[in-house]
Amino acid sequence: MLESQLIIFDCDGVLVDTEPLTNRVLAQCVTDAGWAIDAAYSIVHFKGRNLTDILADVEDHLGKRLPNLLDDYRKRMYCEIHELGVPAVDGIHELLDALDGLGSKAPHRCVGTNAPLKKAKLTLEGSGLMDRFARRDEPNKKTIFSAYEVGKWKPDPGLFLHAAAAMGHTPASCTVVEDSTAGVVAAVAAGMQVIGLADLTPAEDLLEAGATRVVESHRELAAELVES
Repeated sequence: MLESQLIIFDCDGVLVDTEPLTNRVLAQCVTDAGWAIDAAYSIVHFKGRNLTDILADVEDHLGKRLPNLLDDYRKRMYCEIHELGVPAVDGIHELLDALDGLGSKAPHRCVGTNAPLKKAKLTLEGSGLMDRFARRDEPNKKTIFSAYEVGKWKPDPGLFLHAAAAMGHTPASCTVVEDSTAGVVAAVAAGMQVIGLADLTPAEDLLEAGATRVVESHRELAAELVES
């Protein structure tokens, strides 16, 4: 069992299965701007990164300014989320059930995401996960943290350090669950243990980025966090 007082979960790709949708929409927007890429390229090169940095890469590649690209992406992305919805990642509800089963020994948990709070809350509520991050001991305590609140995006460690401090824990007592190399780098820089969830990002890339260990499903993750 991995000892931890606080588990910080990334949102997209760890809690909610938004990555196929968002990377498909982003790839289409970039293609419409003049650089023909597909979702697979977006996943490899853009997943987990700050949108402003992605915009800079696209503008550099095309050699021109694209002032409307991010607004276009956000409009299309929110329309698709509203129309299609996004499911919870397979096995996450069962993992949270297992953590709840630890009773008073259960670590606290929160969400640390590069996404805006609006998007995070929309997808968490739609997948039935929002209420699962309410603290039983302090129901009104904030548990969803966005990089937009602190102005620091992964791979910068600022978001994770902010979340840990707000939750009342030291970095060394935290474990981060991440599915992107940017998130893993941020967690390592914050001085936290990090479990990589290998799905769209290969396990070897997560390990190379510094993941303490890598699992391929939430069932494996339950064994890391819960089972002795």
